[in-house]
Amino acid sequence: MRKLSSILLFITFGLVAGCVTINVYFPAAAANRAAKQIVSEVLGHSSTATKPTTKSPNQAPPSGSSRNRDGSGGTQASLLDFLIPAAQAQTAEPKLDVNTPAVRTILSRMKTRSKKDLEPLLQSGAIGFTANGNVAIHDLSAVSLANRAGVGQIIADANRDRAELYAAIAKGNGHPQWESKIRAIFARNWIEQARPGWFYRNSNGVWQRKR
Repeated sequence: MRKLSSILLFITFGLVAGCVTINVYFPAAAANRAAKQIVSEVLGHSSTATKPTTKSPNQAPPSGSSRNRDGSGGTQASLLDFLIPAAQAQTAEPKLDVNTPAVRTILSRMKTRSKKDLEPLLQSGAIGFTANGNVAIHDLSAVSLANRAGVGQIIADANRDRAELYAAIAKGNGHPQWESKIRAIFARNWIEQARPGWFYRNSNGVWQRKR
């Protein structure tokens, strides 16, 4: 009887394991935390270095569970313990690593450009954040005639950094298809962390001043 039970158990295990699929979904919460921290650093709100998110280690099984009530080995019980969560495991949340060499290089460049070039333009209202995660001209008349010629290049460089950052995070985590979602999350965080008086353009194309 015990032999027959073991055979049935292994057959069930094979069927369940063959049917279970793990769907890796976009870790929106982790992405938002990473974007919030990176945006804060670029805008000079924080000096804390970005760190990759990590998973908590699995807890060890309780002691005394390795044997059945009849005194037999714990193999059958262990398999049953594995089958139930395996059958239910339809999704898996990956960690989001934002501490890759590529991301660090881009972030360093963005922080330098933000302090030197972007912040004065944001403060004057000449440029603002957009709903697609970029910066754009808001009011060029806020810039002196002598400096207007360079504004276009400053914007182009800033937006190139942003595009590279979003792509680097997505590719660095093995999911380049996440780039548009990462961009959307960063776009929201740029606007949320804009200083009072700075401008942003909403999804309807309307410029607004941050209060």
